Amino acid sequence: MKHVWQTAAKVLTGFFTVAMCAMPQAYTVSAKPGAINYIEGGAYLNGQPIPAKQQKSTFLNANDTLSTDVGKAEVLLTPGVFLRLGDNSQIRMVSPSLTDTQVELHRGEAMLEVDELVKENHISLLDHGSSVVIQKTGLYRFTAGEEPTAATVEGKADVYLGDDHIQLGKGRETVLSGRLRAEKFDAKKEDDLYAWSNARSEYDSAASYQTARNATLNTNSYSAWGGYGFNGFAAPGWYWNSGFNSYAWLPMDGAFFSPFGYGFYGPGVVAYAPVITTALYGGGGWQNWQNWQKTHPGAVNMPVKGGQVAAVPVNPKNPPAMGLASSPAAAAAARSQMARSIASQGGFRTVTGAPAATFQGGRIAGSSGVRLGNSGSSRSASTSGGGARSSGAVPSSGGFAGARSSGGFPSAHASGGVSGGHK
Repeated sequence: MKHVWQTAAKVLTGFFTVAMCAMPQAYTVSAKPGAINYIEGGAYLNGQPIPAKQQKSTFLNANDTLSTDVGKAEVLLTPGVFLRLGDNSQIRMVSPSLTDTQVELHRGEAMLEVDELVKENHISLLDHGSSVVIQKTGLYRFTAGEEPTAATVEGKADVYLGDDHIQLGKGRETVLSGRLRAEKFDAKKEDDLYAWSNARSEYDSAASYQTARNATLNTNSYSAWGGYGFNGFAAPGWYWNSGFNSYAWLPMDGAFFSPFGYGFYGPGVVAYAPVITTALYGGGGWQNWQNWQKTHPGAVNMPVKGGQVAAVPVNPKNPPAMGLASSPAAAAAARSQMARSIASQGGFRTVTGAPAATFQGGRIAGSSGVRLGNSGSSRSASTSGGGARSSGAVPSSGGFAGARSSGGFPSAHASGGVSGGHK
């Protein structure tokens, strides 16, 4: 893959202490909660249009509002947490604090992707007098209409409304009025925001992967970022990636997976990440991808015209869906199909063509089969929760068009697809 990221990432200062492996460590945050990472269509900060060229430096401060008309927006909260707004929606940033992040949904719809949640992070979404407190990583869906709702597609959340309180587990939702009651979430319902969030998760994963690889290959340059190098434990947080024109989440050494099946790897283990190589519709061409698929039912690959093709890490245990899945149920079925197809062909490989490691997710505990930084051995990495190795080429499954990994292996096309991407 040709590296498009050539400039040094800009790091915004800020420090936050968390407990890691039962020991207090310095946790460096490069962008405070509230960074507006991506907009598509019309988006407004406090009622004023947001010029695309100002996205990099636009943040939601306390009491700021972000709204969309025919458009969508992605906002970064604590590292590894993405808030996405649908059409005709509005949020207010109540508190951008790292230890108490609060966002209020005024109208429309929002989806919250939580890929990492440390115990010092308190994240809650307010909706029509209710407070939904996130307890686990996962995917959460909110609406603010005549019958405001909160749903846990994956994960666990506590919901408070007046003196009432319930807990929402995976696949449950509640109406945020009257008496709270957990009901089954309709996973079969068509959901444009879900499909768009899927595509954005793929794009965010690709940006993170390239940032982590560049950090590993260029430790001398990256060590200048506030004095935090990547020989050993990297400084996690949001780092600006000019090639993707967005912030990239760079986690601590370890492997973290989005609820859509995409991977986020720290610089110390990114070399072992199983990848697919595909064009990215999570950027500026999402609408083109949607329109094209309407005229090509069942197709999964749109011809890429000047688009961005990049390697995307995936969850080897639960890879992303193939094609444009517009509901959680459709995505689940497609992901199972992809997992079976890849397993029958021998599993994933890395971008270099080497056998990929199978991570269980989370931070690497000690020296569990992998050396960190540039001096890593060629052994497959493992996490404290396990670490079975996988081997074999990535199959070209289901008649997918011919994107290949840098190692020369056919790659499956992941759900959410891609388009022209950011330029």
